Amino acid sequence: MINIYKQKKISDNLIMITESPGTDDKGVNMYVVLGEDKTLLFDSGFGVVDTLRKEIEKLSHKPIVCVLGHGHPDHAGAAGLFDTVYMNERDEVLLPISLSYERRMEDVFGHGTADEALFEYARTHIVDPGGKGFTYKNIEAGDTLSIGNADFEVFAVPGHTQGSIILLNRTANYALISDAAGPRTALVNLPDGKRVGLTAYRNGLSKFLSAINEDTVLWSGHSNEPMPQAILKDMEKACTQVLNGEIANDRLSCSHFARRQAASGKKMTEHDCGCVTLVYDANLL
Repeated sequence: MINIYKQKKISDNLIMITESPGTDDKGVNMYVVLGEDKTLLFDSGFGVVDTLRKEIEKLSHKPIVCVLGHGHPDHAGAAGLFDTVYMNERDEVLLPISLSYERRMEDVFGHGTADEALFEYARTHIVDPGGKGFTYKNIEAGDTLSIGNADFEVFAVPGHTQGSIILLNRTANYALISDAAGPRTALVNLPDGKRVGLTAYRNGLSKFLSAINEDTVLWSGHSNEPMPQAILKDMEKACTQVLNGEIANDRLSCSHFARRQAASGKKMTEHDCGCVTLVYDANLL
């Protein structure tokens, strides 16, 4: 068995697990919350090996509830290992691609960052190699998940995907945000209506920011340290600037992601604001 998981204890009840199959990247984070009644897992990584559940069971033998921050391959890949999964239904449309064997193997091993032994191991130990999907329960803004000694309030932040969510633990004063916002956030599958997607994303960020304190700690999918609230605030401001037409200095994105999106007619464009870059489809303005 090859172990690609690293653990970081954040508090007595909160553990970060990082899936690091490559040699030159920071991997993708998931979070385990140890409850009195249940264990909550937020996000599930690529699932290129089938040992995540065993990792969590080393920490607790309570029933595991898996909650997906969104439906991209690096967050939903191992969800099939768990009996109870929550995800916003708007991201179901992403799963045929996100869970495909080809997409996950390409994302993890297509850049020459993992050794041959791990590649060969993953070929026979990847979760759900047929990409058949998993059974999930829908989760919406305003819902509350309780695991005994911790309650999590659900916030919808549709932007990076239409089903992106954040979990807020008001008592412990932290939030699990997955990829809802980051230093560089791409709005991937917005609805076709003009301005609708950008407006919804900004409003989701605004509602979440209004619900937290200045010292609420934000844990994200791709950083081993808490995310500064300034990133979410600048992203909210970036959306407002784009919606107001302040786009004279915006530029077409040349990233691999943008080239992939261009094949489907999207015009991925970059807008800088403070400490963030918002990547959006200019066709939807």
